[in-house]
Amino acid sequence: MKLFTGSFLILLLLGGCAAYQLDNAQNELRSSFASGDYQSTVQLVENLDQQNVYKSKDQVLLYLEHGLVNHFAGNYENSSQYFTRAEDEIDALFTKSVSRAIQSFVVNDNTLAYDGEDYEDIYLNVFKGLNYIHMNELESALVEVRRVTYKLERLDEKYHGLVEALSKADTTSTGEDKWKTGETNVQNSALGRYLSTILYAKTNKPDDARIELSNLMRAYQEQPSVYDFDKPSREELERLTRPESYNVLIKAFAGRAPIKEQNDIRFYDSDSDTYIKFSMPTLKTYNSRVRRITVEVDDQSPVELHLIEEMGQVAKEVYKVKEPIIYARALVRAVLKAGVAEGIKNRAKKESEFLGAAANIMGKIAQEASEKADLRSWQTMPGKSYSTVLNLAPGTHQVKVKFYDASGNMLNNYAQEVTIAENTSLELVESIYWN
Repeated sequence: MKLFTGSFLILLLLGGCAAYQLDNAQNELRSSFASGDYQSTVQLVENLDQQNVYKSKDQVLLYLEHGLVNHFAGNYENSSQYFTRAEDEIDALFTKSVSRAIQSFVVNDNTLAYDGEDYEDIYLNVFKGLNYIHMNELESALVEVRRVTYKLERLDEKYHGLVEALSKADTTSTGEDKWKTGETNVQNSALGRYLSTILYAKTNKPDDARIELSNLMRAYQEQPSVYDFDKPSREELERLTRPESYNVLIKAFAGRAPIKEQNDIRFYDSDSDTYIKFSMPTLKTYNSRVRRITVEVDDQSPVELHLIEEMGQVAKEVYKVKEPIIYARALVRAVLKAGVAEGIKNRAKKESEFLGAAANIMGKIAQEASEKADLRSWQTMPGKSYSTVLNLAPGTHQVKVKFYDASGNMLNNYAQEVTIAENTSLELVESIYWN
């Protein structure tokens, strides 16, 4: 009896403590990436990888970080390879989602393999697509950005089987209707449509480009809660379908992705001396200082970049589909833990009042320490995406992308030399101010 009690409590405590091991590494990663020295950040992630800071259960997270830091360091092929690994691992883990979800009834989600959030799965394809544009592989880029649409379109049906299986496996009486998916206002990504319109046009598919443009306009019109900002004019968007009118795509990213915060809820019934705690992650959007971005070519008059998508807002909306499942699992897990702790206390009490009191205290401590929301997320993902297209004459040009705050103060100035040849179809100039 004593051995069982001790083993159970130690297991709970270890399960809770293990979740904190990534915190320092993620703080260091954020600081390095924010500095703009992406080669150093690549080395940092490689060091963290070699030191096994990211465990086997954190491989999706590791691949996502590898993918993005290599992307902005200009290592496009390496970046795509890491994003492909992340995507493959996400797919593999989802096929095991039922067994993994039932396992989370016993331990917290941090002990399970991180299978990525749906918005992370979507945006990795955006950056893979940009990698291929940099490498002048436009057909491959088109495949990647089309996967953004595919994943969003099947998001609603993705979790139905999981909800049904979890409902059958749930033996608690905490509400029959708690197993359900949430509703989202996002079924159509303007960023995905923007890129696919360009890529269809540049790969000689004019009819498809016009269809994508229509889908892009519909994304803005039918999802006003997500796209609540000044959007490009119809004339500017229609230009995307005319491939001869531009040969440079300017992409700029600003801000950071939403962060996960822990929300703890505790219940205590003094009559039965029953204690229950469950912890849930909530997404909090990051408020970027960037309010305006311009591009200047050869010190000519600046051209405004347009905000195409608030990636952070899309992430929050997409997260709503999965959120009720996370909450229900946390509730069931908390109830089961409380039940086990109560059972151990009662059995210990039969041996002596002292053992019963000790088991009661340790049970509550174990529940408190072991219950931690899964706060893992793609740390380096940006929060906003801006774009415009330009038509530059053959030759070498100095291109400057400038980021400004609400008061007009320049926050960052990115400069790049761009060479345009007679046959240049699409040159991508990309920058980020991750603040």
